[in-house]
Amino acid sequence: MSVLIKENRDNYWILNWLDKFMEGHKGFICGGCFKNIFNQEEVKDLDIFFQNEGDRDEAVDYFDSMTAGYTDGTMEDTVSEDEAKYKFLYENDNVKAYIHKETGIRLELISKIYGTAEEIISQFDFSITKFAYYKAEIEDETGAEVEELPFDDGNKVETHIEYRVIYDDKFFEHLHLKRLVIDDKIPFPMSTFERMLRYAKYGYFPCRETKLKLIRALNELDSREIEVSESLYKGWD
Repeated sequence: MSVLIKENRDNYWILNWLDKFMEGHKGFICGGCFKNIFNQEEVKDLDIFFQNEGDRDEAVDYFDSMTAGYTDGTMEDTVSEDEAKYKFLYENDNVKAYIHKETGIRLELISKIYGTAEEIISQFDFSITKFAYYKAEIEDETGAEVEELPFDDGNKVETHIEYRVIYDDKFFEHLHLKRLVIDDKIPFPMSTFERMLRYAKYGYFPCRETKLKLIRALNELDSREIEVSESLYKGWD
């Protein structure tokens, strides 16, 4: 069973450059990009998740407002190509993607699943993908995350925002060993199998137990599930 660790970001200065992609919305970054960051490899894309559809819609509006040709409908002026910080890339039922013009990094706003950072990464398959960077509302007096407060007594709570991380307790060990480990369920075995093959190209290989779990899960699939190869969410991987 996966054990998740929550920490403030004081010891994770290497993540500070992500802050500019967290501004203006309530989303949080999860997934494979952290493998690249901690290995000091090039980051090509960031997956941004949300607690609910409303938060995601607000983020879409925010990023749209920084693309060329945007207008809010109340004035004639639009965002020029020179002013635009982002370029719209593509959209499907699960993802809306933009390119950050300065860095070339692709941002994918996920709409297939919603939840807290903890809930989202708990659904990921490999331990080396179970890492999230998020903004938490913190009570000034206790230091507790607001959503973790045991009760609401009606008094106004003074709060502030902090950047925090949450990750699998085996994340750094498995990243160092380049080991692919599935410690919980496998909701989309074909997708996991295909991703395992991609990771193998970069030197990441499954442990024996993971191989056995995946083989058993694949054997339980029918032909339609194999052909469809459904995944947790579909962006450009």
